[in-house]
Amino acid sequence: MMTSDVREIVITGTGAAASAVAVAMAVSLQGSGIGVTLLLSPSPGGPRSVDVFRGGPHGFHTSLGIEEAAFFRQSNAVHGMGTRYRGLSESGEDVFVPLGSHGMTLRLVDFHHYVAKLRAEDGAQDFNAWSAAAAAARKGRFDPAQANIERALRLLEYDVYVDHDTYLDTMLTHATSLGVKVVRQSPVTAELNAAGMLESVTLADDNTLHGDFFLDCSEDRSLISHVAIDDEFHDWSSWLAADRMVSLPAPPPATPDLFASIEANDAGWLLRSSTRGLATGSFVYDSSEIDDKEAVGRLATWLPGAAPDDAHVAQFRPGRYARHWYRNCVAIGPAAAALAPMEVSPLQLTHSAILRLLAMLPRHKDSPMLAEEFNRMTNVEIDGARDYQLLRPALADRQAGQFWQQTRETQWPDSLQQRIDLFRSRGRFTPRDHEFFSKSNWVSSFINFGLWPASYDPLADMIDEKRMRADLVRFRKTLQAGN
Repeated sequence: MMTSDVREIVITGTGAAASAVAVAMAVSLQGSGIGVTLLLSPSPGGPRSVDVFRGGPHGFHTSLGIEEAAFFRQSNAVHGMGTRYRGLSESGEDVFVPLGSHGMTLRLVDFHHYVAKLRAEDGAQDFNAWSAAAAAARKGRFDPAQANIERALRLLEYDVYVDHDTYLDTMLTHATSLGVKVVRQSPVTAELNAAGMLESVTLADDNTLHGDFFLDCSEDRSLISHVAIDDEFHDWSSWLAADRMVSLPAPPPATPDLFASIEANDAGWLLRSSTRGLATGSFVYDSSEIDDKEAVGRLATWLPGAAPDDAHVAQFRPGRYARHWYRNCVAIGPAAAALAPMEVSPLQLTHSAILRLLAMLPRHKDSPMLAEEFNRMTNVEIDGARDYQLLRPALADRQAGQFWQQTRETQWPDSLQQRIDLFRSRGRFTPRDHEFFSKSNWVSSFINFGLWPASYDPLADMIDEKRMRADLVRFRKTLQAGN
């Protein structure tokens, strides 16, 4: 048997991210003899919030053996089928970007090429007419376990909206049942050995917590900052000028929407999502355009039932750090990156990162080769998620407001511009390693924001057109009957 010097793992953070990481660790390490301690710092305060994560048959919780139907019953969670955008188009039309795929693959040709062919021959096409997620969102109901839905629809990916506090409690219950030791204290200082690796953490009550491997899920990087003191931060504010964010809770609507809502404002954008027990809104804005008081007022007016006195205002600086695994400490989730709240949830990135780490979990405290590969993969994934977010303002044609005028003049990252140019010219999208969002998500975003390709795959002309049209009609009827 190979020996290991990792016998105690310490996880720190303030909420849902840290607790989810603890559950994943405990599930994976059952029977190994490795101890897991969750150092749960007191919440810094602020309003109740809605957390978002990716569900479906390949979702985080399913991979851990957590039965999602039971989770929904316990937490009053709501399915999310996509995001509705308002005010990003100069025409005033809403844009809905559903999750999952559109239509079906015919002769190994991606479906959007056939719709582009129809558009060239018949004129304007509603791409979402072939989306199961869009159909579910329109009807306001979705049940992935419904017996009479075709297998392809049961496998549909979706987001999950859940109250942060409820999710935290649910994860803590799972963690403790799996033997995780929960310590409700904040780390104050850390002790390093001669090699610069973490050995222990001194807590607010002066007690000391020893460990061999540490996972930092805290927003203030309370552990990783001790070992990676010279770590480089990649600032993304040149692509999004917003530097402040105000958040507010509100009563839930009588019937929660099965989608998130984002609406452009002259100084930034507003975001709303809800569970069965809570609605929450955020306003991300440029503080050089409006002050905090006005921002609170605008959000409270936009969010039904919200009280301005419940507002929480914070600075916002999007970006990521260069290294996430350094010596025997790994930064995950909020300790690794800060992304604007626009379709990408920090919790989604946390789930993905911990599954990646579990696939590379070291036997030894210092594993530089594993750390280097983890950092590479994580940075590629985060940068891809950033580009997916930036695609929305990059394709927006809103002219009202200095914020959006500045956005229209932005020079986007080369990695994003290359994707835009390739799809615009030939309708092609080539997934890169460690993509967080699927090819279907990207294609849906391109087309629903109005970027139709100038030409389509010539193989789309090879299939019998009469048969192709009949297949599309059948698929649309299936969607109408199945949701």
